[in-house]
Amino acid sequence: MSNYQNVFSEFTQAELKLLAQIKRFFERMQCDVELANAINQDTVPTEQMARLKEIGVTLDLSELPLALGDQKNLMLYLLAASRDLEAKLDSEVQQFAAKYPLLKLWGRYLAVLYRKRFDDRNNQGQEQAEALNAPFDAWRKRRIAAAKSELGFFGTQIDHPAFAYELSEGCSMGCWFCSFAPPKLSSVFDYNAGRDEALRILTHCINIFGKKTAGSALPYYRTEPHDNPHYIDFLRDFEKLSGEVLCTSTAACGDIAWLRELMEYYRRGAVRYHWPRLSILSAEMMDKVHSAFTPDELLHIELLVQVKNHFRPKVTGGRILAEHAGLRGKEDIDKNNIGMIPQGSIACVSGFNINLVSRTVMLFSPCYVSGKWPFGFRVFAVEKYKDSEHFPIVINEIIERCMPLSPPKERLVKFRDDIVFRPTEDGFDLATPNQLHHFKGKAKYGPLGELISEGVYTYEELMGTLIQKHRLNPIILRTVVQQLFDEGVFCEVW
Repeated sequence: MSNYQNVFSEFTQAELKLLAQIKRFFERMQCDVELANAINQDTVPTEQMARLKEIGVTLDLSELPLALGDQKNLMLYLLAASRDLEAKLDSEVQQFAAKYPLLKLWGRYLAVLYRKRFDDRNNQGQEQAEALNAPFDAWRKRRIAAAKSELGFFGTQIDHPAFAYELSEGCSMGCWFCSFAPPKLSSVFDYNAGRDEALRILTHCINIFGKKTAGSALPYYRTEPHDNPHYIDFLRDFEKLSGEVLCTSTAACGDIAWLRELMEYYRRGAVRYHWPRLSILSAEMMDKVHSAFTPDELLHIELLVQVKNHFRPKVTGGRILAEHAGLRGKEDIDKNNIGMIPQGSIACVSGFNINLVSRTVMLFSPCYVSGKWPFGFRVFAVEKYKDSEHFPIVINEIIERCMPLSPPKERLVKFRDDIVFRPTEDGFDLATPNQLHHFKGKAKYGPLGELISEGVYTYEELMGTLIQKHRLNPIILRTVVQQLFDEGVFCEVW
């Protein structure tokens, strides 16, 4: 059981009842513009209050700071609480929050949530150290380091599953905000005809990478789980083979019967998994979900509001890419605007995407959305497999080609495409959209950074030039280059 599942054990039953109502009220506020405006003006219409009671929100709204003048302190408090930093707030904000017991309760919930998720990420990192496949484990560690370097704080929040399985080709939803922008749904994985092949592929993944790594997976990616009528059967099969309960994120919230069945899969007695995550596309969809489920039933489930003009900014990738000018291109990456790039990424997998319909394997990892990588992930390899027997051959070929433990002698040594090289008096800096890496020691590095930044030397040529022409110590030089490689600063899209 993950630490996240223990979040609710830190609250009394009475507190959980209140938390469920607070959560529902905030969800309603995000979707219902009329309600939000009325509350800000302290004039909630009778019919709105009646509707809130119909969906289970009976708490006294005066116990929450909702007036327009309170918004600044409210946002400061919620932001700090969601990062478990309430104790570091200034006295004015702390005194403000102390006047509202329900707000304090919600803040405590956010802090516990953050703490448990942080613990889970640390535990996951320890588990991954037990991986059976050394080249993949090393490659994945480089990709995780690269994501933290490129994406900054957001990069530290990614769980980096090792696998994604797609049970359809394309997606039926066509969500306006989708950063992956998949094509329209064209076909789904035939579970009855292909179940045995799917099980053999899962077994190959376990045999090659070990149960812990193979079990770090998503059963969807650029697809909608609801599109495959046997999606839940696949979840059960995967759990039986790997011992892992996989997550689900869906935007098909109009099918209430399916949502109930899905939620039932994740309900294990006293254990309440925080899945499925529901993407709410409209106020009407939110209304339907709130009418079908009580606040208590949805307390542990995230309802991610995805309506247009929502305060949460969208990643400017995929379908939104064409609607925004000024996306990061080569001319945007210079010393004047590093750190000012807003795109981000919704990608999270650092590993293999396996589409069971098209029999395609893709090796990929998160990166900033750009003209080159419009979906927010770098692609390192794409291959087809013929059947389950050919599958491990393809996987091992990708590992051999794309996952060296050291820089290959015959390959060009270049910095990642998001990195800007800056020479300094005593070495060099590497600037990313969110981080600045310093490398000091001219005697140790010499012109190393400058030569790599040119991107025209193979590893063998680079080492030969630095050792013979610049008289650098070969042992120290190889150690330094290996360190740079292990930190994920080199381009590995070959």
